[in-house]
Amino acid sequence: MRQLTMILLCGLLAVAAPVRARRIVKNPDALGCANVSGGGLKACEVVFADTATTVRFTLDYPAGRNFRISGTCYLTDANNRRYPLRSAEGLPMDTWVTSPADRTTDFTLHFEPLPRRTRVFDFIEYDGQGAFMLLGIHDGKRKLRMKKMEELANADAYPSLADWFTTDSVTLRGRIEGYSPEEDSPTMLVGSYDGVFSKETPVMVADIRTDGTFEKRWKVDYPMLQLFRLNKALPGMTLLNLFVRPGDTIYVTLRPGDDGLYRCDYHSGSSQAVERWLRTDLDFSRMLSLYNFDGKPDEAEVLAEKQWQLIAYRLHKEAVRNGFTPMERQLAMADAQVNFATNVMDYALNKQFALVGDPTAIDSLERDTLTGTEFYARLLSRIDFDNPLLTASSSFDVLLNRMQYAWPVGAAIQKQVSRVISSDEKEFSDNEKAELDIRYATLRAMMGEQENSLVAQLCNYQSMLGSYSLWREMGGDSVLPYCLESFTHEAVRRHAEDYHAYRQSYTEPATPLPEGQPAELIRSLLARYPGRYLLIDFWGMGCGPCRSTIQSSKELRAEVAKRDDVKLVFIAGEETAEGSKAYHNYVKEWLADEETICISNAEFSRLQEYFRFNGIPHYETITPDGRRVNEEYRMGGFYNFDFDMERLKKAFD
Repeated sequence: MRQLTMILLCGLLAVAAPVRARRIVKNPDALGCANVSGGGLKACEVVFADTATTVRFTLDYPAGRNFRISGTCYLTDANNRRYPLRSAEGLPMDTWVTSPADRTTDFTLHFEPLPRRTRVFDFIEYDGQGAFMLLGIHDGKRKLRMKKMEELANADAYPSLADWFTTDSVTLRGRIEGYSPEEDSPTMLVGSYDGVFSKETPVMVADIRTDGTFEKRWKVDYPMLQLFRLNKALPGMTLLNLFVRPGDTIYVTLRPGDDGLYRCDYHSGSSQAVERWLRTDLDFSRMLSLYNFDGKPDEAEVLAEKQWQLIAYRLHKEAVRNGFTPMERQLAMADAQVNFATNVMDYALNKQFALVGDPTAIDSLERDTLTGTEFYARLLSRIDFDNPLLTASSSFDVLLNRMQYAWPVGAAIQKQVSRVISSDEKEFSDNEKAELDIRYATLRAMMGEQENSLVAQLCNYQSMLGSYSLWREMGGDSVLPYCLESFTHEAVRRHAEDYHAYRQSYTEPATPLPEGQPAELIRSLLARYPGRYLLIDFWGMGCGPCRSTIQSSKELRAEVAKRDDVKLVFIAGEETAEGSKAYHNYVKEWLADEETICISNAEFSRLQEYFRFNGIPHYETITPDGRRVNEEYRMGGFYNFDFDMERLKKAFD
């Protein structure tokens, strides 16, 4: 009897053991997914077992688009330990698959076993940019404990911000290991300086010498993330990421690893001090989806809160995994906050665009919410808009643009304009001063601030750059001093005064062309059209606004062509100077019988550097004697052409 009891007990244990070794979480929650453009990734079930951790996924992806899941995908726990993929069901790994008509693909992945007590983990498709990720997977019935952004921000203070806003040169020197000057090798690095104190966004070109070395020197006004693009990719590398401070000399080597893919080694300067941050693929914009969210504002607030937690979660994990220094932590947090704030503003901007395209696209309550300030204050008050570190983010110029032209700011100014039109009492200067005050008041309310923050002052600094010519032309001489007085931040005030002095130094409406090879192209055009002004339109086939302007101005240009005092010239960059078939077909349809010049993208970049512009379309005006017209009189396109032309010629009388 005793022996029979033991046999039965062992049998029961054998049956029960697999049950105890399994833990199943149905419909787990997650903080969010990344890099799943136009769709989403969801974990439907997680099975924790002694032999494997199994995750059943559902991928929602745009119908007809191709995707693939890498066989190198893995799970990672709270301590950053990796659990690689063992096998897959329902989807072949490393194979391109077309998303079906219903957008839904179900598949199951088996990984090395996570501990059964794991409370939160991540799915990472592979190490590198663009990898699908599902972050913060956890049992939704249990409250997730995680570091908050505020805790992270207060944990490590940045060493010093006393000399943040200084102006000095940066020197980059580098070498490509194993470089061969062949046809498919890169020949230059191209970047742009998007400084917040500059009206221009000049392109910077660094030529790669035949021995693989390169060098570039430029000025910066504060520490910032600087990107250079290789005009032809190296295996595994298209961008060179740098963190630069005024006065830096940075040495780098681009070298292939054992896998043949190139990486950058930083040997000196501020880039070396934050190389862990530079190497980490912490592109927060890929984790945020408010910019394409079509829900109502109250739903957007819920999503925004979840995504605020998501970026804090990812930041903390990457900081621990990579051993970030306090400097790197603070820079990463500032970048996360800039991207979060930009995402909020993009949500409202897209709603505004929808309203313009279809007045019924949003209801009056949504419109009132998004033209007011409380919605923004609830989301943006968590950002320190006085933190100078925000300017180091490569997305800061986008945030500044979104805040400067925010929907509530425009709505408040429009009310002011309507009052002026109806009363007709105020003079130009008074109206401009009133608009300045309105912008500050609206931005303070949106940011949840009592004083004019650094970002608010930079918004009005940018407005000053754009309005300066108008103020002078309309006799608003008292507006500039009023604007300068509002700049309580020392750096903003200093740069505003410097810009004013620079514009006051204009004693002639045009200046000689700078020396350099591009000047020869301009002189050759002047020789073909003697006695005429040149209006040069820099454009490209991939630029929607360029093509839209060309197509809508065809009749206007036909009238301009009858004039004998000006010649329109269209310069476009293509892969080669011969131009693509699409380019030639487009020119034949829209620019027939006009002066068109096609050059290689490399030469186009040199012209961008020469004329100090980045975005297109861009217009330059050249006088008959070969001088470049200053921005105050430069023509900005084809509309109001007769008026602009007469104004220009009058400046030379």
